[in-house]
Amino acid sequence: MKFTDILSVLTGLAIFLYGMEVMGSGFKHMAGGKLQGFLEKLTKKPIVALLAGLLVTALVQSSGATTSMLVSFVNAGIMRVEQTVYVILGSNIGTTITGHLMALDVGLVAPFLAFIGVCLIMFVKNDYLNAIGEIMMGLGFVFIGMDTMSSGLAPLGQSEFFLKILSSMQNPIFGILIGFVLTTIVQSSSASLGIIQSLAKSGLVMIKDVMYFNLGQNIGSCTTAMLASLSFNRDAKRVSIINFTFNIVNALLFTILYSILPFDRWYEALAPGNVVKQIAFMHTITNVITSAVCFPIARTLAKVAYLIIPDQGTKKSLQPEIVATPEIENNAPFNIFGINIEINNMFEIIKQSIYISFNALLEHVSIIEAVNQNELQVNRINKGITRNLQLLMASDTNMQEARQASALFSINIDLERISDHTVNIAEAEESLIRMDSPLSLEAYDELSELMDIIMQSLRAIEDMATEDRGKLLELVRENEERIDKICQRNREAEIERMRKRKDEPNSGIIYSELLIDVERIGDHLISVAESLAQNS
Repeated sequence: MKFTDILSVLTGLAIFLYGMEVMGSGFKHMAGGKLQGFLEKLTKKPIVALLAGLLVTALVQSSGATTSMLVSFVNAGIMRVEQTVYVILGSNIGTTITGHLMALDVGLVAPFLAFIGVCLIMFVKNDYLNAIGEIMMGLGFVFIGMDTMSSGLAPLGQSEFFLKILSSMQNPIFGILIGFVLTTIVQSSSASLGIIQSLAKSGLVMIKDVMYFNLGQNIGSCTTAMLASLSFNRDAKRVSIINFTFNIVNALLFTILYSILPFDRWYEALAPGNVVKQIAFMHTITNVITSAVCFPIARTLAKVAYLIIPDQGTKKSLQPEIVATPEIENNAPFNIFGINIEINNMFEIIKQSIYISFNALLEHVSIIEAVNQNELQVNRINKGITRNLQLLMASDTNMQEARQASALFSINIDLERISDHTVNIAEAEESLIRMDSPLSLEAYDELSELMDIIMQSLRAIEDMATEDRGKLLELVRENEERIDKICQRNREAEIERMRKRKDEPNSGIIYSELLIDVERIGDHLISVAESLAQNS
């Protein structure tokens, strides 16, 4: 094999990998916010979770990216380990779509696909058409890269050493080992699959030569997520263990099946005379069957992960803060999805703080410790969201993603400010208790009325995810105006009460300051509602 042949293989591999990256980016940009909406449903039902994992992986063209995303979400406390199992099963099916794309026989069409894609990206000012251009350009580059690799690999047919390696791949141990090592080195199962399909295109391998290689390749694809989980908590490591266990089951199951059943002839019958397509079918069939086998025992995979990485003493509580892995930190849809989940977490914490703070006022009890704990959580989440928004804005985002990022930035600030005002309310009650100076009965009635309005606005904001945002936004606006009018009225009434009750002015002053915090909460709630409405 000449140096020019080696250079041809490396060039082809580089073009192939770049094409995969661009094509995946195009699918993600085309999906935009719809992808995150679909992902929000992935933990509700096992079959939905499996389909979500399949679709997302097919779009991003990388099971490693999907698993790395799950590792990141579990590390952040967004998902539980058990919820990721079915997504992983689906992602291992979704990753086989790549092989079928590479098996398409486009011939001379590939350069034209790439050219048209480049034109759409450079000369058309439309996000949707730009995404289509990325897909076309990426797909063209994938085929060009495979052709270039095939040309460079063709002389290997003259190498006795290489032919010995090919013959050794029919041995289960060597075949699995070679597949694992090659995929681990290139850090991409798609790349190692592309190399094998290029060899098949050159007529250097038959389906029986690569059956065990494919099993090792699946195991090697786990290394990306396992490396990503090293710096994360134990639950995040368990997710990568689940993915690894699935592919070990895949290798063991089909090593046994290949030894007793004529799978090679079955694969050949699916695409007679076309080894490239046979490889694609093989990859899909092995992963679909393994997912079907593992689906009823999915919980067992999670238990195995807990056995391999057991808890040490007491469980460490997770900090609800986004931590993006290097594999997805520049992935806008995944970051937007993660930020949305953390926004929801922050909202739930703040809603609880508002409820218990108002109740503490009405019942004249201290609740400051619980509210302060919630404030610490809110601050951690706020910092995590801010960091991920910075990563998001630094990445390649389209106009829709940029608008979403802007809305999330505003919501993040507003929710953090609401939390600050809630702490002020809890501290006010603490002062009233310390001074043994409760509010007047009239003030309690007024606060009860304000609490009902604020809780109504909070429920409306929650419902904006599923109901008519326009109507709910109008309701929050009306409530904000009501809060302002009621606070103004109550302030004037309290001044009058202070004149009549000259011996207890402190509680009146505290109450007047409380009303300012209530007004500010109303202002920030309308700002949150408006940002959500704009983000629809």
